[in-house]
Amino acid sequence: MTMQTPILDTIFALASQCKQSCYIGFVLILFCTNSFANSIQVVDQFGKPIENVVVSYDQDAPNNPDPQKIAVMDQVNIQFLPHVLVIQKEQTVAFPNSDNTRHHIYSFSQAKPFEIKMFTGGESKQLTFEQPGIVVLGCNIHDQMVGYIYVAENANTAMTNVQGIAEVPKGGIDIKLWHPKLSTNKMMRQDVTLPDELSEQPYTIVLTLIEDIVIPEQPTFKSKKFNRGN
Repeated sequence: MTMQTPILDTIFALASQCKQSCYIGFVLILFCTNSFANSIQVVDQFGKPIENVVVSYDQDAPNNPDPQKIAVMDQVNIQFLPHVLVIQKEQTVAFPNSDNTRHHIYSFSQAKPFEIKMFTGGESKQLTFEQPGIVVLGCNIHDQMVGYIYVAENANTAMTNVQGIAEVPKGGIDIKLWHPKLSTNKMMRQDVTLPDELSEQPYTIVLTLIEDIVIPEQPTFKSKKFNRGN
């Protein structure tokens, strides 16, 4: 008996650990399932998840931006970072230049027309956005630089991740969806009323996006096409 007691104790200990592990695993499964209990997934007309879709709801929510909380629209690798920045009306945005080149940021958008000349060396400038709307950013020096600032007015907002998923408070509410490829002028928002019961988790919403137009390269007199013998 003296030899069997340690063995039995070990068996009981392993059984107890297994029971605890199974319980923890069950709780984790429930947690992961509930994490999508109030969520939507936005996909395009081809079923591909759409990142950076701004979801807004509850237009009567109080707008109390923290004046100490300054949002950041950086310039990294000759791109705006983030590509889409969501702020509230009356919020301030800092524009640091993390590139080793100069930039000339501008916007012709009605919500906030401006221009900022940025020099190298970590220079940063700030602007306050007093009007709600979509602000399209560009750079006079680098045409490939395009970014967006979504200025919300008294609205709660969320933004889809790379899987096209965003959290919503509950079903049965009206939401607005915005993405730069929803319209040619970049301003259009799509209204969606969520069903009372979001039985599908996450609930799928399809947006029809404008496809990128690829301009074919035009032949020149220096191209092979115009060489003698071709």
